[in-house]
Amino acid sequence: MNSQQVGRRWRPVFTIAAALTMLVAATVVTAYAVTSKADTYSFFAAEDVSGVTADSDTRPVELGLRFTSGRAGALTAVRFLKVNGDRGAHRVTVWSGSGQRLATATPARESRSGWQQVALSAPVRIEAGREYVVSYHTTRYRASADYFSGRAVRAGPLSTVGGGLYAYGSGGFPTQSWKASNYWVDVVFKPGAKPAPAPAVTSASPAAPTTPPSTAPSLNPPSPSVSTAPPAGSADLALPRVPWEGGPSYYARFGKSNAADWHDPGFFPIGVWYEGVYTQDDVSKDKAVGLNTYVMLTSGSDMNLIERNDMHAMTTDNRKDTGGETTAWIINDEVDMWGGAGDSKWTGKYPGEGHPCTSGKYDCGFDVMDRLSADLPAGTDRMRYANFGKGIMFWQNNADASRFVNEWTTVVSNDIYWYTDPNVCYSSSEGPAIGVPEDACRRSANYGLTMDRMREVDAMDGKRQPIYAFVEVGHPFEGNDSPTITKEQIAGAVVNSLIHEARGILYFNHNFGSDCISQHVLRDACGTAVRPAVTELNRRIKSLAPVLNTQSFRWQFNPALDTMLKQYDGSYYVFAMPGRTGGTGEQKLTLPEGVSGAEAEVLFENRTVPISGGTVTDTFAKEFSYHIYKITP
Repeated sequence: MNSQQVGRRWRPVFTIAAALTMLVAATVVTAYAVTSKADTYSFFAAEDVSGVTADSDTRPVELGLRFTSGRAGALTAVRFLKVNGDRGAHRVTVWSGSGQRLATATPARESRSGWQQVALSAPVRIEAGREYVVSYHTTRYRASADYFSGRAVRAGPLSTVGGGLYAYGSGGFPTQSWKASNYWVDVVFKPGAKPAPAPAVTSASPAAPTTPPSTAPSLNPPSPSVSTAPPAGSADLALPRVPWEGGPSYYARFGKSNAADWHDPGFFPIGVWYEGVYTQDDVSKDKAVGLNTYVMLTSGSDMNLIERNDMHAMTTDNRKDTGGETTAWIINDEVDMWGGAGDSKWTGKYPGEGHPCTSGKYDCGFDVMDRLSADLPAGTDRMRYANFGKGIMFWQNNADASRFVNEWTTVVSNDIYWYTDPNVCYSSSEGPAIGVPEDACRRSANYGLTMDRMREVDAMDGKRQPIYAFVEVGHPFEGNDSPTITKEQIAGAVVNSLIHEARGILYFNHNFGSDCISQHVLRDACGTAVRPAVTELNRRIKSLAPVLNTQSFRWQFNPALDTMLKQYDGSYYVFAMPGRTGGTGEQKLTLPEGVSGAEAEVLFENRTVPISGGTVTDTFAKEFSYHIYKITP
């Protein structure tokens, strides 16, 4: 995928070196194609693909095509258009429309380029009227933007559904699409045939040589090889995957995070908000508690000191950047709240300096984001980060929220402090406005609710970026009327955020109220009650980083619980804790087919629980209680 700038956020788009040769169409929206054999059908057999260029993207990706058939029959093979010089073997997969894996095959041999036809060991029965997906896994591919725009492609009883699909990573069910693109995945379908043993794998003759890839500079440079594929000995589950941004391989597109640890599956961002770094003792204390990233720094912080200690920074001040430590530029904090949604002009004033908008209303946030983004250094060597707040969570409609989240950033977060905010549980424009009752407000599960909202908004542009979770570690509001978070609540909030797909954890490190005012809770005496627990929590996250950096499976173990299912190194990992409205006490977790064993190890608790009848039974004492199970078949 080549890249161009959309708004001020990087988005992959596809270029076509030569105009597509359009097929003869029965209507202006439908093109027809058939194979050379009268009894089988393929979509693109008659297509001239000589002008379809190779994309510069080299990240591992599953590319697919969704289709349906008006007649029952047998799918005997999957076809894909190979890039010249791509020497790797390519696994093909047939899926149900909901993501169940029906068949896979790997060719015994492939030609050097052009169409490859991979026969299935046993043809797959295709039912009339149902949707299916065919796909293949690769690191090099050809793509044509807008190919499916405004039309379906038909071949006999077959019809495509939507555009091409993709999923970055080890080979999960492809669900994302971009620009109605064609990734040149095809079928060989025989109507009326009953499934029978398939012939040996063959490769089609290569097509005419493709034109060279574009030499224009790419804003999405190739990623290093970062594999999250299940190792040998573990079986992939026939379950759909939770959509994601690609895990560690996402960071490899940015030069500084690529050069740092961020593309390593063993690294997971654990940050602290608005710290000052002046001495080695400062850094040593932060590293001891398990932090690896500073997000927003005081103006006098020593960037060289941060770099020498192999720590990372996200900062607003590009003048102090010394090189390797800065992995992201910060646009600003909570512009959705203090600027508001709208295109009115910004006065240049920040909160506390006067009204931010020339209109006298709070409707200039988009201008704030645009102007602050323009002030940052050009290029893609660093991510662009912004934190948001109650505007996106409670006050703004989807269209406005989507603009904030999707036009200027490549990594985002949102800070709603459900345990300590004095207003969030009671204000009619906050928690109650989205269905959070007072008696179910101060719960760990609502930190997952924040993640769900951010993921919902982030997906509105058809692309995804990492979303980090904010958790307070003290008393972030003035006065003594609001609560102070406990160590158990911190752990629950963090784990629930992870269950809801947080790609990083950021701690709010300030006490503005209570009897112990501090800007450094995790360093000084104000954090004595929570620091050991936060340190242990971060140790657990670090040990689980290779697991957390894989794509989750979609499965509901128990509707009363918030859960996540991962697969890594021959084992399955189940994260579970009470949900928003219940889930305490004894609970049963129903395991999906393929996850089996005699017992499950409960990580960090020095115990096991039996697996009986495909279920695990365990007790969740409090709303913040969590268990992480490791099941090795």
